[in-house]
Amino acid sequence: MFLSGMELPIHARADDTQNTRTLRPSIWVTPADRESILAKIDTQPWARAQFDALKERTAAGVAAHRRDPQAYLNTLSWVGAAPGEHPTLPRIEDNMASTGRANAQTAMQSLLGHAVDCGVLFYLTGERDYAVVAADVLQAFVRALRGMPINLNPGNGGWIYFNDHLYEARAVGAQIPIVYDFIAAHVREPGVTVLDLATGRRVPFAYDDAQAVFRTYARLAVEHGMSDTNWPVLEMPSLTHNTLALDDPDERAHWLAYVTHVDAERQDPLAKIFHEFEEAEGVWPESIQYSSGVAGNVTYIVSLLRRQSPALALPHGFASIPRSMLRLRDFRFPNGEYVRFGDGPRRSSPPYRSLEMAYALAEREGDAEGMREFGGVLREAVEAGELNRGRLAGTLSGASVYLAPLDLLWFSPVYAVPPVAKPLPSVSDELPFAGLVLQRNLALDGNPAHGLMAAVSGAAYVHSHASGLALELYGAGAVLGPNAGKGRYTTDEHENHRRLFAAANTVIVNGAARSSGGWVNLGIDTVRPVTLEPAVGAAPVSPHHSFMVTAFRQDHGADAPAPQERLVGLVRTSPSTGFYVDVFRSRTQAGEENQFHDYLYRNLGEEVRLLGAEGPLSLVPHPDRFKPVPGSVWRRNDTFLYPGWHVFQNVKASRAVAGDVMAQFTTSALTPRPAVMRVYMAGEAGREYVTAMAPSVAEAPDGYNNKPVPVLAVRQKGEAWHRPFAVVYEPRFADATEGVETVAPLRAGGRFQGFTVRSRVDGEVRNHLILIPADPDAGYRDETLGLTFKGRYAVVTTADDGRVLDLYVGEGSALDYRGHSLRATGHATFAARVDLQGAKPVIESRVALEYKPAR
Repeated sequence: MFLSGMELPIHARADDTQNTRTLRPSIWVTPADRESILAKIDTQPWARAQFDALKERTAAGVAAHRRDPQAYLNTLSWVGAAPGEHPTLPRIEDNMASTGRANAQTAMQSLLGHAVDCGVLFYLTGERDYAVVAADVLQAFVRALRGMPINLNPGNGGWIYFNDHLYEARAVGAQIPIVYDFIAAHVREPGVTVLDLATGRRVPFAYDDAQAVFRTYARLAVEHGMSDTNWPVLEMPSLTHNTLALDDPDERAHWLAYVTHVDAERQDPLAKIFHEFEEAEGVWPESIQYSSGVAGNVTYIVSLLRRQSPALALPHGFASIPRSMLRLRDFRFPNGEYVRFGDGPRRSSPPYRSLEMAYALAEREGDAEGMREFGGVLREAVEAGELNRGRLAGTLSGASVYLAPLDLLWFSPVYAVPPVAKPLPSVSDELPFAGLVLQRNLALDGNPAHGLMAAVSGAAYVHSHASGLALELYGAGAVLGPNAGKGRYTTDEHENHRRLFAAANTVIVNGAARSSGGWVNLGIDTVRPVTLEPAVGAAPVSPHHSFMVTAFRQDHGADAPAPQERLVGLVRTSPSTGFYVDVFRSRTQAGEENQFHDYLYRNLGEEVRLLGAEGPLSLVPHPDRFKPVPGSVWRRNDTFLYPGWHVFQNVKASRAVAGDVMAQFTTSALTPRPAVMRVYMAGEAGREYVTAMAPSVAEAPDGYNNKPVPVLAVRQKGEAWHRPFAVVYEPRFADATEGVETVAPLRAGGRFQGFTVRSRVDGEVRNHLILIPADPDAGYRDETLGLTFKGRYAVVTTADDGRVLDLYVGEGSALDYRGHSLRATGHATFAARVDLQGAKPVIESRVALEYKPAR
């Protein structure tokens, strides 16, 4: 439904003849703030640098306007109108050619951004040339908008962006009221005129048109869009700016209520947003860039409202929101790259500008703890050369609200706190809304190349992926075992592969893993931790070991309802080496003949080679191996070509193989040192091994950008719970001469019970018994080894001569090995480590423990 901008119903507005208009400026700053800002410019080199850069940025435009105001405004191709009518703005629609859209947007945003800058400089300097430029731009925009139809489709109808108010609210809508706020006092002066594009003459400022534009943009934000996502927060700057630009106090109160506490069908207020943060344990429940962006936007809106006179009271629950931007730093690999979940990026710059706002807000509110947290991080960044406070942010572009001048206007002159170095992250951590559980073992020397980290994730949320129980592995300074990551939105590859199960390192049941419900029909179960050692935030009992078990139910799609469980253990063998243990269990309720399971793992590199007991596995082309679920179709953001593996190329498959298999991924282009990932798989009868090339990994290291990556798929017919996929992963540098030498499964009663791993480090051999009983209650017993263990996970480390060096129990009730005995006193299970390498045993445990040494 479309209406002319002139026909949109409006609320009552202040009488233009009365002296009741709001004192301006009042949105970003007030006249009372000017003296302190000028003092900051005079005394702080960073502020002077920003001020000078702002003047330099505007100089050419001001000069061009002074020479010929009409030619300056006509850098934007206005849409012609009938004689005497004001031209309108180019209308941007979905079917518009990309070049035309880019040109129109750039021209609009260039004028609007320049007008904001000029308004700020008029406020700071009092020089009228700046006000004249800003007023002419504002007049042209508000008069043009009033002659344009509005798309009242509540889904996302806009004004200039006819089908995309979400974009328009940021690209255009948020800027227009800021320009007005800074030059309102100027255009109210008697005799002041502005350029009219309809006639080419100078006329009084179109005050009523401006107020109607603000009213309309506020209404569009409230009545259009989508709640329960980040949309309301992205639209909130436009809603708030336009509301605060209204001069009628009753109107302001009406629309501000939608910002603070009134819950509209298509616009969430701060009260609801604060609650969402609280429900998600202090982090906005979307992928990282959206979560951080929402926290930054909310911090800005809160800062804005608290700067009003008088400061607006806010709903309870804001305190944790700016802190969430610090919390997100905990979900990074040792090289600083983020764990990938949903559409989240691998790399992202710290949100320093939002943290500056948080610090300034804490300072204004007298929040000493907030000042210490945010200011300490900022000061550390400045002293480390990571943050240059004197650099003026970029110009208005894209779907961005223009806030560059706020650095100068809002940021504190100095940080009144000492720098605070970020403490080392905990070994175990989780982000519940994302189903993310991780463990890390950082190198003692701080070298990222020597760190170990594994992350498992999977859940449904806005911008999630239907990933299943997905694993990422880090080694040799890179995320060698990544999930594929996002592609370009709306594309076939993104929707039918990157957002689906086959783009993750997971297990797919019956080739039919699906999603349904939730955000764009990508609803899946949430991965949940079953047990972790250490617990989140706790210290580990061993510097060499940790483990986690996570669970998930692949229950969308009638062909594949299946409980799944994944155990991942980290084993450090030296300050620079280590390996991972991965045991994935999966089964359906169907009989053996009615189920099969595919274990998928991709790794950066050029190729993957498979080696069985008799040498390289023989593989033959199998182009029809991976097909979409029969009957599946693609409808954008609705239905997809599950499970997403139809994009695999150069597919080759082996015959059925019962024995153990080793795979090696070669990553020769990795800098500064090439790496390999060795994959040791415990064999099971009837398994088929498949290699293929998968689409490129997003944000891959140099050498692997936009290049296909090798993927290994292992198909097991029948259940995979009592016959799990049991794997040891060893990341190592390609030129390394030491590391894991052999891996063999432990079995009892025909069932997998763990591994024996032989490794060589610094010329010495170490043997690791990795104990993972098929039934933790029944345990595992091997009389030949002199071993009995009841529990879920343990590691016994011995020297080549058989001496016991280390006993680790991640979760268990009893461990006996060659006369050494561990029992908990008064506890059903325990986690403990006994170091036997010194003169006396050293025991680490969080519960009372009984240890008996061998005699």
